Amino acid sequence: MLKFLILAFRSTLFYLGFYFIVILCAIVGILLRPFPLLYRLKAMRFGVKSILICLKSTCNITHKIHGLDALDDQIPSIILSRHESTWEALAFHVIFPLHKDIVKKELKRVPFFGSILTTIESIIIDRSNKIQSLKILKRASAKTLKEGLWVVVFPGGTRVSPGEESIINPGGAILAKQEKSPIYLVKHNAGIVWPKNHFLKKPGNIDVYIKRLFVEDKDDVKALNYKIKDWIDS
Repeated sequence: MLKFLILAFRSTLFYLGFYFIVILCAIVGILLRPFPLLYRLKAMRFGVKSILICLKSTCNITHKIHGLDALDDQIPSIILSRHESTWEALAFHVIFPLHKDIVKKELKRVPFFGSILTTIESIIIDRSNKIQSLKILKRASAKTLKEGLWVVVFPGGTRVSPGEESIINPGGAILAKQEKSPIYLVKHNAGIVWPKNHFLKKPGNIDVYIKRLFVEDKDDVKALNYKIKDWIDS
């Protein structure tokens, strides 16, 4: 019981800081909209750093990156990641070069978060319309890469619990075939300390693993999808 109360207290402290930072970022973001996107993305990065500091100081949650030396941050690239928690959607803005996320349109309706997504020009898709979503994904990702930014995709679409298999949509594999940019796969265990749909945060370290995906001419979308799922779910 005491352990539960301590976790609840620490989680409450975190969320007080978290929502304060989110509201502040939303307001500052609106003021920054007349400025170039790079300035807005850097402001977002500063906000996320503040959230991660808050997370560490209140809930004692840290992270460690494995394979970061495999990244070439000079070349705009695509990240295909496992999705277990809200944590990675935030922390990737600190871990990886400046990028745009692929996000579902429902998040645009969330107070303050929706405003931030507009400010940083996230790529919005309607998952109920798969054909249109794929067109937007391909077109917007190609444009983003040409602008010198990275693209982050969660090919599973929705968050899964630790150990649960992801249902990998083909969008990531199609991008890997379409673009000549480097592709990196990412897996992690964020769902253990920051579970989906749970208020309590558990102290611990999040391990993030990065691997370069090499696309061969013989690989079709189905084969690539298998490679992606096989690694990020392992």
